[in-house]
Amino acid sequence: MTVTSRHFIQMIISVCFVASFFTITACSGSYYSPNVNGEKKIYRVDEHGAKTLVYETNQNGDTTINDVDDPMAKRQAATQRIAEQLSAKKTEPLEQKSPGLKRQSNDPIYVSLAPPVLDPQMEKAERTKGAVAEQIRSEFAADPIIRLIEENPSQSGLMKSHLPASADVEVSPKVSLKEAYGIDRKTGKPSKTLAVVFEATITSQVPPATYNVSESGHALRTLEVSKRFTTQVKQVIREKIGPTIPAH
Repeated sequence: MTVTSRHFIQMIISVCFVASFFTITACSGSYYSPNVNGEKKIYRVDEHGAKTLVYETNQNGDTTINDVDDPMAKRQAATQRIAEQLSAKKTEPLEQKSPGLKRQSNDPIYVSLAPPVLDPQMEKAERTKGAVAEQIRSEFAADPIIRLIEENPSQSGLMKSHLPASADVEVSPKVSLKEAYGIDRKTGKPSKTLAVVFEATITSQVPPATYNVSESGHALRTLEVSKRFTTQVKQVIREKIGPTIPAH
């Protein structure tokens, strides 16, 4: 039991003791309670003045019962049990939040990669349906630490048996085409161009965390922009989320 918990218990015991003391004194005779150097001893005093040690409490708040049949001792024992239960409930949330074992640096990070959401302009510009999603997925699949979770729950085979029940990280990408303004290198004048914008929301469940990543560039360099984008996302997963993920 920690010092804080003992002080908490001692405080409750002291309060309850005061109330119980006067109750018992009124109906069961008198008690004598000296306090020496922080240690409390409770004596029962009979009609002839003889004293019997009922219980004693040391400086740490630990109580020793000497006369288990005495009403005061029974009340003290019950009060102490209640105080310990209250202390246990008080410290329980802290124990639940205590960190467990964290994954090692070379352990895999299981990632659920959602298909990218394309805006209408990007859907029209995509020459082969699913090409952008495949390009993003291939960049993650090539990473030695990141392991993509298979999206198809009906897939069978050896690969599926090694997949975890849930992902450590969820990635939701979005790709769009937007008009952008820049400087024409030939004329030096402002000009309008078409830019491709990659965005992603990266979510970790344990511990809860959310990150947003974006990368943009000329629409004619979509492949190059895509690689820069996935590099950013993987860095967030490995460097920011990875060290805090619990071990599997």
